[in-house]
Amino acid sequence: MLIALAGGGVFLLDRADSQARDTTRKHHLEDLETALFFAREKNGTYPPYQQPTWCGLLNDPANELVHKQVEQALRDQNAKYANQAKPFPTDPSALQKGWDYFYWKRSPAIFELYAVLEADDNNDRNTFLCKNAPGLYFDYGLSSVLREDRHTSRL
Repeated sequence: MLIALAGGGVFLLDRADSQARDTTRKHHLEDLETALFFAREKNGTYPPYQQPTWCGLLNDPANELVHKQVEQALRDQNAKYANQAKPFPTDPSALQKGWDYFYWKRSPAIFELYAVLEADDNNDRNTFLCKNAPGLYFDYGLSSVLREDRHTSRL
């Protein structure tokens, strides 16, 4: 009986940890989303500013220019990230599982952000059309098309 209770407790703690990391991921995407709306307000388009479309993993070293542009917008508009010591949002499981946040600039006026979730892994969003990261699957996403009204009132 005691072993069953201990096993159940470990399962519940593991589930709670997964849900906490998922909450962190969702907050990170909201912070990045707000920064992207700010960047568009300031520059007339989303990063990268010189390209009409772009897609890829934000923390991939090959995407350093886009990372820097998104980070600059994040630090300029979000007091939480104004301190340069505060790290750029990174998936909480990045080191163990290699996960990262995916950014897709569909046009100068439309973007999408994606994350992999642990507690609700449904793999319902894919990136097969992205030449920089084809075939990746994500569980959670934000789209500028669906949420722009929420941000334009705050800018």
